[in-house]
Parts: sequence; C-alpha cells; structure tokens
Amino acid sequence: MRQILLFACILSGLFACSIDEARPLANKKLVIASDFLYPKDAKYFASFEKEKKIKVEIVHMRADSMKLRMTKDQYNTKFDLLFVKSLSSVKELEDQPVQLITEGFVKSSLPSLQRIQENWFLAGKDPFVLTFLKDSLKKPTAYRELTTNYLWTSPDFPSIEVLKAQVTFQFQHDKKNKDPNKSMKNWMRGLKDHRVNYLEPAKNTKNTQLLLLTYRTYLQLSSQIYAKNRTVVIPEKPYCDYFAMAIVPQARNYASAKSFMSFWNENAENKPFLRKLRISPISSNSQSLYISPKEILVLLKERL
Repeated sequence: MRQILLFACILSGLFACSIDEARPLANKKLVIASDFLYPKDAKYFASFEKEKKIKVEIVHMRADSMKLRMTKDQYNTKFDLLFVKSLSSVKELEDQPVQLITEGFVKSSLPSLQRIQENWFLAGKDPFVLTFLKDSLKKPTAYRELTTNYLWTSPDFPSIEVLKAQVTFQFQHDKKNKDPNKSMKNWMRGLKDHRVNYLEPAKNTKNTQLLLLTYRTYLQLSSQIYAKNRTVVIPEKPYCDYFAMAIVPQARNYASAKSFMSFWNENAENKPFLRKLRISPISSNSQSLYISPKEILVLLKERL
C-alpha cells in the first residue's frame, strides 16, 4: 500500500512539473503594433503560432499614436514589435529609441533583412503605381507625365513624400544634369501644380480620378475605386516605399519578437505568403529603381 501511495505521489509530482513547464510555453505571446495590419490579420501568422507556440496579437494604430504611447509608457509599453507600411512611418518614429539587435543575431538569423535607421529592418517593398480609367484620355506610363500632361491625385499623400524624396535623390546625383537643383524644383512644381483634391467615394459612386499611390493602398481601396475599365500601370522603373519593423525597447515578449523576425527572414522571398499581406519581396522586379532607404530617410528628414 505504501509503495502504491509513493508511486502515486511521484506521478503526481511529475505531472505537476510537466504542467509548470508547459504553462510558460502556453502563455508565450507577441503583440504587434502596426499601421497597416488589423487584429483579424493575425490569421496569416498561423504557421508561426503553431510552430513557435506563440500567440500573435495585433494592435492597429498610426505611427504617431505609437510614438505617443511609447513616449508616455516608456519601458512599460504593452506591444513588443513595431511593423509599419512606409518609410514615412519610420521617419515619424525615428526619435523613438528601439531595441538594439546584436550583429551576431543579425548574421545568424536575419541575413535577408536589411538594417536601416537604428535597428529598423526592411520587411518588404511597395511600388508606386498609376491607375486610371481605360476609356479616359488619362493614360500616363511614367511618373514625370504627372508634372506636365495630366491632373492627378492620391488618397495617401504621406507616402507620396517618399516618392518625392527619391526624385530629389536622383536629381542630386545626376551628373549629366548641368543644373540639377533647377530641374528638381521644376519637377516638384509641376507635380504640385497638377495635383487636385482627392474625391472620397460616396456610398453608390466610385472614384474615377487618375491616382498615384502604392500598390498596397490600391488593393486596400479596390472596393472604393474598382471599375471594370480601370487599369493599373507600374512604370518601367518604379519607385518603391518600404515596410519595416523594429523591436520595442525592453519588450515584454522580447524572445517572441526575435522569433518573429527570424520567421519573417525565412519568408522574405515567399511570394505566396507575402501576397496575402499585400507585400512585395525586396528582390522582386529587378527593374525597380533602387535607392537606399537610408538616403530616403535623410531626405525625408530634411523636408520637414
């Protein structure tokens, strides 16, 4: 009888230990603050949750709201990872410290992600496209035509600042241009002079204007601007905006945040996965005009 009781006690102890060991694993989670992802988008990370046993929660907020929250809460911020849709969002948060990522971890776990601006990492790109009605007279094929021949608008002007910064960089480094500053000012003036107000779609009407916007924004607004005769043009050498991520200083779930970044690195060229999130791989479209995001961020700062 004593042996039976002793055996039962041992089993009970082992079972309790197994529960204690499993409990921290079951409680592991990751809270992502994002200006383009919504709580429902956590479903796209099901494979990460299943493999790493980490629950993903998404808090949707604008970059300026992230900044206010982090400034107020300091090291008690309730989210762990910042995941933003534009370099303009990175610029908004550039004075906010983010977690240092060691070179050892970058080399071993993040070889496909490019480090920018104080431990921010590129997660994908988003080309700027032109979209218009096929049966209209508005049929541009290049960004420059918006400075001379057509009236244009955009539902997302902050992202257009990224495009303008890239144009500025190009003119500044054009050795064949005898007066790059004058050419740049003329380009910018023409773009401004041909810009009109964006018309918000009503309940039963669609937007029919010529639009300049990122491809992800176009997909996001497709229900509001979609028409059978609307076409989308990606210029021959498109400018691109970039998605980026960074870990919050002293994040509560720091290990989970690092695991997510490793997961993203593994899927950095996984087009089917990225397509669900409306993100293009960094390496896609070799014709893209690549300008270092670091240079773009510097120019964005100068423009303020």
